[in-house]
Amino acid sequence: MITKINKLKKFGIYKDFSWNGLDDFKQKNLIYGWNYSGKTTLSKLFQTIEFRDKNKHFSGSEFDITTKKDNTELNHTQSDLENFPYDIKVFNSDYIKRIFTFDLPNSNIQPISFYLGDPSGELDNKIKILNKKIIQLENIRDNRYQKIVDEFSDYNKKNGKFTIKAKEIRENYLDNKLDQNNLNKAKIQQITDKVKSDLSKYILSDIEKEKTKEKAITENTFELQKENFSFIEKLETLANKVKSILEDSAPKSIPLPELDENKILFNWVQAGIKLHENETDCKFCTNPLPKNRINDLNLYYSEKLQEIQNKIESVQKELKAENDKLNIQFPDKKNLENSYQNDYENSISAYTKTVNQYKAQLIILEKDLKRKASNYFNNIPTTEIEIITLKKEFDNIESSIKAHNDWLNQFDENKAKSISEILNHYIAEYLQTENYNLKESNKIKSAQIISNINSIISSNNDDKLVLETQLKSSVKGQEELNDILEILLHRNDIRIEIKEDKFTLERSGHLASNLSEGEKSAIAFAYFLTELKSLRDDEPPKLYKTIVFIDDPISSLDSNHIFQVRLLIHNFFKIKDFAQLFISTHNFEFFSVMLDTKLMGRINKDTVEKNRPLYFIKRNDNNNSVIKKLPKAFSSYKSEYVGLFHIIKEFNDLEDKENFTNLLILPNAVRRFLELYTIMKYPSVNEVDNRVKQIFNPDDKPLYNTKLLHWFSHQNQFEKVQQHDDKILQIEDAISELLEYIETKDNLHWKGLNGE
Repeated sequence: MITKINKLKKFGIYKDFSWNGLDDFKQKNLIYGWNYSGKTTLSKLFQTIEFRDKNKHFSGSEFDITTKKDNTELNHTQSDLENFPYDIKVFNSDYIKRIFTFDLPNSNIQPISFYLGDPSGELDNKIKILNKKIIQLENIRDNRYQKIVDEFSDYNKKNGKFTIKAKEIRENYLDNKLDQNNLNKAKIQQITDKVKSDLSKYILSDIEKEKTKEKAITENTFELQKENFSFIEKLETLANKVKSILEDSAPKSIPLPELDENKILFNWVQAGIKLHENETDCKFCTNPLPKNRINDLNLYYSEKLQEIQNKIESVQKELKAENDKLNIQFPDKKNLENSYQNDYENSISAYTKTVNQYKAQLIILEKDLKRKASNYFNNIPTTEIEIITLKKEFDNIESSIKAHNDWLNQFDENKAKSISEILNHYIAEYLQTENYNLKESNKIKSAQIISNINSIISSNNDDKLVLETQLKSSVKGQEELNDILEILLHRNDIRIEIKEDKFTLERSGHLASNLSEGEKSAIAFAYFLTELKSLRDDEPPKLYKTIVFIDDPISSLDSNHIFQVRLLIHNFFKIKDFAQLFISTHNFEFFSVMLDTKLMGRINKDTVEKNRPLYFIKRNDNNNSVIKKLPKAFSSYKSEYVGLFHIIKEFNDLEDKENFTNLLILPNAVRRFLELYTIMKYPSVNEVDNRVKQIFNPDDKPLYNTKLLHWFSHQNQFEKVQQHDDKILQIEDAISELLEYIETKDNLHWKGLNGE
């Protein structure tokens, strides 16, 4: 039920209301307030919740309501009306207008259907048996098998287990290398469908897992490297050339021992011959050349000698070129992916060692050529060398680089494969821990059982509908409405009839028209109670979760109808099968007879305040309504008039008037009392001011104080009272003088008011 209205802001006359420690609402509550105090506006708050429309009456309004259900308190605002835990039915002036759409041509009240009794009890008993079976099947379905299905559905629901697992893998296992688009609950469901048939097949060993994970999260920061160095070995060829040169010799036609013995001189003279061709003098010493000297030297330096010398020079160049070719700039190992660096480094190291051996053989050949250059005229032996090959070393280097390049070319494919393998591992491992396959098997079986149960329930419902159809009758609704109408109107000329399955309203056998406001109010209230009874009689009943708000049910009805309305309300709500009841009224007589019914419990002036379900709505001078506890004086007497008298007299008798409990309603209470007193004395005059002039003499102080009461009229000017304005002192005098007047000049009435 509703226990508090914590806040009500910009809601019509409730500009900024707060609960402020007011006692909680009870199951049954009676609200009293004078006209235009805010009762109907309060009913519109309940109507706003009834229609789940926050803008139904006051757009932009705010409210906060506390409900209590099963000892659990919840707060509800205008923003979450869809979640309000109770249905609400409101009777107020808006309801009357809504019901009477049949004032328009060709419109009717929609019929209400009720279940008639089954005289033999047979149909009712069959329906109860079917209901019992349906409830049992629903309990088995919901509490046993549906729980299994719901538990399994938790894997793939929004923010479910798969969503949580995806987040865990992304953040904790794969260093956030995958985003939510690449690994989410949908992706995990896809992997689950793939691996669940053989989980062990996809679970990796610890070593395999770490390797695969590393490949999965590796980022590509590498480039392709040169892998073919096109080196052609010439060591053996050069060795053969050197051997050929060493085994060759130049012939000597004449002996020149000085040249044979002096290598420098030998080379100097050979170079100088060309300078002295066709010359007669020596270019060095300028002396004449000896006869036949150039011819003799040419015979000594033969063409064969020149040939050998040229060959030596040519092979020496080849040896240098071969040596230079071995100085290859290989890629830095850091340019290769980590897993290939070790093999590559070993290959480079082996190459360096072999290259040094290779170069050593080239040096031997170079030395042999130098030896030959000192001995052209003789055949000299060749130094034994080792024919070194670099093919294996080059192959290893190129193989390492190629492996890197192949890895790089297949990087995206391999990374995707590694990601797939590591995800398969994590999901398979998770499913194994979760015992997923068994849960899925149980879920499939449960879903089939639920389907079977639903089929049986549907069949039972069909059977039940057939039986209920035999009990259903709109005639009962007609009878209910007519019975209530007869009680309310105290006559039976206006009746509800059924034509073409719809209610029609007739007066003395003819279609009714031109209804009075009182007749409309009575018919609408009868219709409202019939609606509530249909909720009570529904299967299952709905009234137990319905909050009912009835605002001024005697509006437009004369005082003769007060007891009929009281009887109907008392008889209906004495059965406590409703969630909560609120009744509001401005009519003190109706308020009093409702107290007499004991529907609100036994209430008197000695009742503990928090147990009194009585509330008072008042309107402040700033045009803002508030809800308060009802002053006890209103509930302690049979009439509003007597109650007002005792409030005023209690104030007059107090010494400490400033702390009077009902100080805030005192001005209106005085004015209202004066209105009732004067209308009792002089009922033929409508205006209270005119009645005052007729009843009091010009010298009577109450006549003078009427002006003061005008100052406190209708809007109350409560803030003036709260601020201890000097007029509160005048109110004290006005009350004292009014009571003194009644006591001295209307003593019999005074005694009656005091119960003497």
